[in-house]
Amino acid sequence: MNAAVSLSSGSFLKSSELKSSQIKSSALTHYPFSGSESGNPIRLYAQPLVLLHGWGMDSQIWQSLPQQLSQFADVITVDLPGFGQSPPLADYDKQSLYQWLAAVLPERCYLMGLSLGGMLACGFAAGYPDRIQGLVTVSSNSCFVASATYAAAMDSQQFESFVTSWNDNRDSCLKRFIGLQAQGDQHQRQLMRDLRAMQLQLDPKSGEQLLRLLGEIDNRDALRQLRCPTLALFGDSDALVPAVSAETSVSLNSKIEVVSIEGAGHLPHLSQPGKVVELISTFLERHHYALDKSKIADSFGRAANKYDRAAQLQHQVGEGLIAALTPNPTLTHIIDLGCGTGYHCSHLQRHFPGAQLTGIDLSAAMLTYAAQRHISQAQCSWICGDAEDLPLDDQSQQLIFSNFALQWCENLPRLAGELYRVLRPGGELCFAVPGPQTLVELRSAWQQVDGLVHVNRFYDLQTLQQALQQAGFNQLELNSEIVVQEHSSVRELLMELKDVGAHNNNTGKQSTLTGKQHLKALYDAYEPFRLAAGTIPASWEIIRVRAIK
Repeated sequence: MNAAVSLSSGSFLKSSELKSSQIKSSALTHYPFSGSESGNPIRLYAQPLVLLHGWGMDSQIWQSLPQQLSQFADVITVDLPGFGQSPPLADYDKQSLYQWLAAVLPERCYLMGLSLGGMLACGFAAGYPDRIQGLVTVSSNSCFVASATYAAAMDSQQFESFVTSWNDNRDSCLKRFIGLQAQGDQHQRQLMRDLRAMQLQLDPKSGEQLLRLLGEIDNRDALRQLRCPTLALFGDSDALVPAVSAETSVSLNSKIEVVSIEGAGHLPHLSQPGKVVELISTFLERHHYALDKSKIADSFGRAANKYDRAAQLQHQVGEGLIAALTPNPTLTHIIDLGCGTGYHCSHLQRHFPGAQLTGIDLSAAMLTYAAQRHISQAQCSWICGDAEDLPLDDQSQQLIFSNFALQWCENLPRLAGELYRVLRPGGELCFAVPGPQTLVELRSAWQQVDGLVHVNRFYDLQTLQQALQQAGFNQLELNSEIVVQEHSSVRELLMELKDVGAHNNNTGKQSTLTGKQHLKALYDAYEPFRLAAGTIPASWEIIRVRAIK
């Protein structure tokens, strides 16, 4: 027998006997949030990220991935029943496994599964939608074995041969499985060495039943039913899960994000860990901070009457942007993108008196307020529209001005492409947005209270520059500065943010606790930031950008 494999029998648990307290200690391994490599102490996600391994190997198969992922979340690995120290089950049908997962998993989490683990994770997410915040599958097919109605899978005779080899010689079967997992990967030899060195503990009966379950699961209905954000990762050279199965996932549910990793076999997280971590972290961050455009429009619409009184910093920044623009009597077409109340339209018209100005905003209520306020200015028109899908002709504008608005755009490459599209050659883009250090004190204080999303995400200078360059802008000036406002109280800060419509407009799960105790906890958590003068600081990182097409 291979020294790396230990096959042992244990007492079996029936699904009706499951108690989370009995099995969590043996089945789960916790990797607490460790903080990012940049030293950021703020955990991005309140819910943990749980990892389910596949058949033929326990949680060792993740290697260093849990530690890497713990840079931005609490991470938990789960040993399936009969693997590692996790007690076997008496029954291994799907429902028994789902009941087991329901007892083991946190009340709410992000779930990630490899191969069979991904299939189980998908079925659990479909059956327990309120438990799963987001789903990631790695090398996981709708059906592992091909049938008359599903061809993009392993040949059924090949699979039956594999089951027979498990019953005849488990050690030989596992060696064969190691080879198949590494086959086709650009780092195949190193993967083989790493897999052979792992010390697997596996109950033989559990191995047999889970192997048969792997061949029986049909997740096509589960994929159709998925409601949570889902990322499916595949290796384009996988010998166990054909690359074409990625297309099947999309055909069953168009909302699933599919990525095929070039040069990877069945274990892309081992051969290309940096790539996999980047894909997962980007996916989680994007959906954690997903913006609800209708909520944004409503929020600013309700704030229209109070906005100008509260937005002193925003107005100062915008006035500075306009003052730095070179007067040009030849300009004829200008847009104020995210014009809000129209405050800066007057300044732009005075600076460029011969130009036709168009104010564009996502909020119809804001535009109504702007039109009433500037009704006598014949050279200004108003359009309700989204900056990521501008209702303007190609090369129709000579200047795009925007102040504290573009941070509400979710798809930065799309936004940059739209800005480039509507500008004429030689046209100028000038905007200001808050950067990631904005309201860092408030973000940190909320993190201590409940760890949920209360402060929106802001793009950093490097990310903005990269998106603009990829869109085609090659004459760029970007700079950043920190401005600290002082308030008499945290309540005053919160009221100012409310009056400028800057609510948290994410679609992700947020705290609904806004009672006195919850707010008191926030005030207490903010106390360490109080200045010597007794005031409450609120940092704003101002990023200013000028670009020429």
